Amino acid sequence: MNQNLKLRVLTAVLGVPLIVGLLLFLGVEGVAFFSWVISMGMLFEYCRMFFNLEDANRKTALALLSGTVLHAFNYMFNAGMSAQIIGLLPVYLFFILFLFMLPGLLHYGGSKKLNSPEGGDLVSRHVGELMALCFGMVYCVWFPMLMVAIRELNHGKFWVLFGLLIVWSNDTFAYFGGKAFGKHFLFETVSPKKTKEGAVSGVLGALAIGMVFTHFYLPDAPLWAVAAMILTVSAASITGDLAESLIKRASGKKDSGSVLPGHGGFLDRFDGVVFGMPMLYALLWLLG
Repeated sequence: MNQNLKLRVLTAVLGVPLIVGLLLFLGVEGVAFFSWVISMGMLFEYCRMFFNLEDANRKTALALLSGTVLHAFNYMFNAGMSAQIIGLLPVYLFFILFLFMLPGLLHYGGSKKLNSPEGGDLVSRHVGELMALCFGMVYCVWFPMLMVAIRELNHGKFWVLFGLLIVWSNDTFAYFGGKAFGKHFLFETVSPKKTKEGAVSGVLGALAIGMVFTHFYLPDAPLWAVAAMILTVSAASITGDLAESLIKRASGKKDSGSVLPGHGGFLDRFDGVVFGMPMLYALLWLLG
């Protein structure tokens, strides 16, 4: 076992029981806190990847504050109202980002400086950062918030654990399956280490683990619906992993961070979660 794999296993052994305990025993508050921690970690790393101007720290602080306000706003409502409010969050987000943009433009000086080549370049870069943040706020803040909506459903604590289990089982089986059998690249231009064999191993492993979990903790769920959710969440998890690899390539970074030994940063660890959970919530809502 190489050093990176040892760190990966150790972090999982220490972190997973903590997360499971938080989600099982602290109710909606535990899920809300967990989703907020994920959001803040991911958003901080995302901002550090894309904010390169001299006011990067101020922009990052404002982004984290905006994300925290959205999480607090989401937590204040019950399940029925939350589902409606979530649909309106991008509207609120637009106004927040508009106000977020104004101080940066004023910071660059008067009209003469803004109309100069140097000023025009600064404004273009600032607007580019703003556009990147529009995606980042949805990706790093809105998606994780859906875990709170899932928790507020019937048997919600088990559905949240189910979603995490599917994503992490998929990731684990894909990792070892790719090491053992990987020969054909899945999407070489985006992520040269991921293989089709690894992806299939991940889906099959998640299918087996998910079925066992629902047998014990969600026995009333129809098997066909569980299978559909596992396959959909697994596909979303793989897509999220590829999306995060594309984001790193776009920003010129190899890793999003190093806060989680063996796993990289929050974006590296929770990329599949933030793509998988919205799909799980949508299917649970559609299937009643």
